[in-house]
Amino acid sequence: MPRIQWIFLPVKICFTLRYPYFYKIPFVHLGMMKKLSVILFIAVGLYACKQKRERPADALDTARAFIESSLKGDYAWARELMIKDSLNLYELDIIEKKYKDEMSKKDKEGYKNATIVVHSVDNVSDSVVIVNYSNTYKNKPMPLKVIKRDGIWQVDFNYTFTGNL
Repeated sequence: MPRIQWIFLPVKICFTLRYPYFYKIPFVHLGMMKKLSVILFIAVGLYACKQKRERPADALDTARAFIESSLKGDYAWARELMIKDSLNLYELDIIEKKYKDEMSKKDKEGYKNATIVVHSVDNVSDSVVIVNYSNTYKNKPMPLKVIKRDGIWQVDFNYTFTGNL
């Protein structure tokens, strides 16, 4: 290319971007620009629609949300609803690892499709509630302790395994 054409190359590119049908540059096509703008619009829309979940307001709803998220494999949300101490996190990490690595697809589907059966709700105090439940897939009764700390209901997952109040 002669030297004079190099000087006008930015002008040519800008003109091509504004009127892409005048020049046949391989990387700028009107159809491609339309597709990219649609993809960008959809991506921005999906990102904007992603909302943070609200915490449940009472002990039973917190227990139900924790159990549901555990059954469906949403351990990030279960972790949010739980008291974050070393024992609770350790127990949940073990359950999550078993779910991801060892559980068959049939069992995963069974847990995902299971419903929660609440057998009893024991109000130990105004800030401690024990929820006895099972799911329709395994029908194994289990207790779950929910504690109110700083006005927020949180699950003490370790109680399920130790039974210590």
